[in-house]
Amino acid sequence: MGWGEVREIRFEYNEEIKEIDEQMIRLISTRRSLTKGKRFFPTNELIAEWAKAFEMDELEIRLILHHLQPQIMRHFPNELGELKNVIPIMKKTVVDSCEYMLTHAMQHENVSIVHVEIKLLDEEKRSEVHLKPNLTLEVISDQPYSVQRHGSRGGGHHTEMEFAISPPLPETLEHIEFSLVQSAVFMEHPIKELILDRQVDFE
Repeated sequence: MGWGEVREIRFEYNEEIKEIDEQMIRLISTRRSLTKGKRFFPTNELIAEWAKAFEMDELEIRLILHHLQPQIMRHFPNELGELKNVIPIMKKTVVDSCEYMLTHAMQHENVSIVHVEIKLLDEEKRSEVHLKPNLTLEVISDQPYSVQRHGSRGGGHHTEMEFAISPPLPETLEHIEFSLVQSAVFMEHPIKELILDRQVDFE
């Protein structure tokens, strides 16, 4: 059979699995009708409890629940567009020895880029810690917004993150709130380190 030819791929399936799948789909449909498009997410303590009870990984549970959240499928422009304005936000909070600062929004023609800075306050741990934020930005407003990770930089005890928001934020942010929430989208497989410590000669 050639590469371009259509071929049927057979999957194992039976009535027992079919019944479970139907139950899951029915429950997902019921959940969506009850949440009415709003974000509902359990506490960290409840997720830990479920992970223990069902012998599952907490990150796996978060990923499943993340996909149950309402997804606003909005087209993101390919281009940021001309920079129109810079809105200072300057909101700061401290959680678990880390300082989180929402600094400003770059108001482009097509999207807004919101900047977040995170740094570890515990100076004694700075030399041995590398911050890895599995976080995304949640925009709380009557107007629905789509948010995408736009970039990140830094390392060690200090990191910066950028989020693209569509449509662009209004010039006044009086009725808009921001939260950083756990993101299953950025879950990664553990990276296996390959230590290169042998002498290499070039002849």
